[in-house]
Amino acid sequence: MKVVIIGGGIAGMATAILLRKKGIDFSLNERDESLPKFGHAFLIHPDAMEILDVISEVNPDIELPGKIIDRIVMKRPDNSIVQISELDSWICIQRLRIIEFLTSFLGVEQIKFDRQFSHFIYDGDKAIAAVFTNGEIEYGDVFIGADGAHSLVRNSLFGEVEFSRVEVKEIVGVVENPQLISKFANTFIKYMSDSIGLAVGLIPCSEEKMVWFMQYDINLEQGNVKLPEELKNHCTKLLANFPAEVQEVISSNDFSNNYIWRSTDFDLLPSFHKNNVVLIGDAAHVAMPFTSAGTTNALLDAYKITEVLGSGEKLADAFADYYQVRASIVGKQIQLGREIKYNFLHQSSEEVKLPLIVNQKNNEEAEIKKKVKILYFTDPVCSTSWLVQPQLRKLALEYGEYFELKYYMGGLLPNWDDYNPFGPEKQSDAASYWQALSEEHQMQISSDVWLNSPLSSSFPPSIALKAAQLQNKIKAYHFHRRIKELLFVESKNITEISLLLNTAEEVGLDTKQLSDDIGEIAFVQFNEDLNRASDLNISVLPTFILSNDLGEKIRFEGYQEFETLENAILQLIPYAKKDLRKREPIELFRFFQSLTTHEFAYLMGITPLQTEIILKNLYQIGVIYKKTSKAGIIWILNQGML
Repeated sequence: MKVVIIGGGIAGMATAILLRKKGIDFSLNERDESLPKFGHAFLIHPDAMEILDVISEVNPDIELPGKIIDRIVMKRPDNSIVQISELDSWICIQRLRIIEFLTSFLGVEQIKFDRQFSHFIYDGDKAIAAVFTNGEIEYGDVFIGADGAHSLVRNSLFGEVEFSRVEVKEIVGVVENPQLISKFANTFIKYMSDSIGLAVGLIPCSEEKMVWFMQYDINLEQGNVKLPEELKNHCTKLLANFPAEVQEVISSNDFSNNYIWRSTDFDLLPSFHKNNVVLIGDAAHVAMPFTSAGTTNALLDAYKITEVLGSGEKLADAFADYYQVRASIVGKQIQLGREIKYNFLHQSSEEVKLPLIVNQKNNEEAEIKKKVKILYFTDPVCSTSWLVQPQLRKLALEYGEYFELKYYMGGLLPNWDDYNPFGPEKQSDAASYWQALSEEHQMQISSDVWLNSPLSSSFPPSIALKAAQLQNKIKAYHFHRRIKELLFVESKNITEISLLLNTAEEVGLDTKQLSDDIGEIAFVQFNEDLNRASDLNISVLPTFILSNDLGEKIRFEGYQEFETLENAILQLIPYAKKDLRKREPIELFRFFQSLTTHEFAYLMGITPLQTEIILKNLYQIGVIYKKTSKAGIIWILNQGML
């Protein structure tokens, strides 16, 4: 079988690489005379990143360029926050860089340039060759139209589609500003007017460059907006009241390199193929740019079409399978883009929709990997939350692939005047209460902090934790763990900002960013956690709310044994299988980085004597080091040894 790909952009190149991996012959044809020498940047969904990982298997030494984006902050022009959302590690990449990346696997010699599609030669209803405007002809068995939104291949199959009326335009550019990118870190910031259809977005795409865009109601356009000076004046005027970061970008931008998108789409096609000709990417479907779906869809289409072509199915069945999977997803994206555009133009909704697609997967593998979601309401000074650490760690070891744990702050101790106790009723009782818990559960807890430097509130470490979560989920987890160790084992007052910043630096967080976020974004997110806790009637910490994709829920309050949590996982996903691998001691430390003596014995399932021997040996050979206090020892992985 020979596959003729018409269009040498991202969709076409990715398809060619994936076909070659399957041993399928192809011809890749591009209308331009060479690879592009310009382009801006775009966001790519994590699901599409998996396709790029598959492509990378050809040569693992070639690194994917770009910048990870793991949160979006939506603001008003006065810098007030509208919404903050965590993203599952999207990536922003310049178009030129991803073209170079794909070409490094394919080879430029594999692309036949200066081939703009003209028409097909048919034998009955079946296309047997593609004819190009330069007179060249390419014969094949299957033809893939990957020639963009204004696809000539699509027109030849179905006639011209009716594009929606252009009501919004988008000006896109790239600026070089490492200092501003360092400030934004891994954040997509979008400023939106609350009175007119006007927004500007700033997204880092490397350590040096940032893509920016301005979306605007075309009714705000006065006169010609085409020449560089006209573009600059247009943007400067409309964005005059936007924050300093926006002004900095506009002033440093080279407007001769900007591009103007006319935001439009067309209705979902009733089919993506006709006989042996099939469409992928923008040739098959176009959603409004509000969704940031285009490049992601190009890659996912490429993967799916090569999968069905290599399945051995009859062509009609293979293309029907492709349409069934992809059309259900892109149809929703088209609708989402229209909803966001309507709200953008009319300011008609108090709820601001996230301007990104959320989920792309729609296959059996994704169904198998569905997880239990656990909402975990806790607090850095909650002693019961410390007591259940061994059980949660064992759950992560044995069922970690089946659940996703999200931390929410419960606001246990605003201050002692407003404290609604679940434990000691007043500050003077806290030491004896903690001591009793330690003896009952055999978990290391020091109560000396209440005697030497009593805590006045749990809010400062809670807000610091929310700030850590904004930077990096894994580092935030280690930060949360470390401040608990400082409090419950080392008797440190974790309300002190200097201690919190030192601890953040210890686990690799950006302390300046953390400090900035504590005073603004993290405070907002902390209050959102408190509101969520109130809405769910959380009165006891910790509280666990487990749910599956069927809407089934299980709720636990307070201290829980491992078996209780395990049974809940199995009730919500009966097919879950316990990971019974025997773990080596070093593996445990690599997984958790730090362990108390009790946790190590509990997770290894060994006696106190065996525990003492193993830990002493690891300590003597330098694999771990220890922090000793009155309450006991915290054993910590020596990163330099491994």
